[in-house]
Amino acid sequence: MKVKKGEFGYPAYQTRFVMLRTIFYFALSIAIFVMGYISTGTKENLLTVVAVLGLLPASKSLVSLIMYLRVPKFDKDIYERLSKAAKNLNTLYSLYLTSYKKNFPVSCFCVVGGNIAGYTESSSCDTAAAEAHIKEILSQNGIKGYTVKLFAPKELKRFEERIHQLEKLEQTGNEIQVMELLCDISL
Repeated sequence: MKVKKGEFGYPAYQTRFVMLRTIFYFALSIAIFVMGYISTGTKENLLTVVAVLGLLPASKSLVSLIMYLRVPKFDKDIYERLSKAAKNLNTLYSLYLTSYKKNFPVSCFCVVGGNIAGYTESSSCDTAAAEAHIKEILSQNGIKGYTVKLFAPKELKRFEERIHQLEKLEQTGNEIQVMELLCDISL
């Protein structure tokens, strides 16, 4: 069953998909090379060129696989706890935001009423840098007036309280655009 970006389990699903794709691409290139070698008795043939060119998408897929293997596992218990609390809000789960300097694993984002609240279960995540990165991306895309707060692992209770506060706010109409943007800047 396909899992979409922003749903819980997406990184694990995508890792399996990219792994299978990478294996297929490399196997195809190797098979083409072997067919050319068997049919001509030498590696100097047109199928060798095709096999080498086939290594380009295989290598690109391998780079994607390495990136997905770096994504930490997201806790299912935390997902279930947060999905119960944020059942009426626009939420995204299991995102791995990428930037030029750092990457940020975020377990949950809630977007409502000019607010983006997020929670990370990774103690190595630099929440201040993640907030600054999100604000910068929003600004670059002409989205103004949003406050961004990312809660650290020790602040799960505070994040749940923030979710309950956000439920009382009204939608601004930009939530879907902001959620799509958050998905765009994540792996």
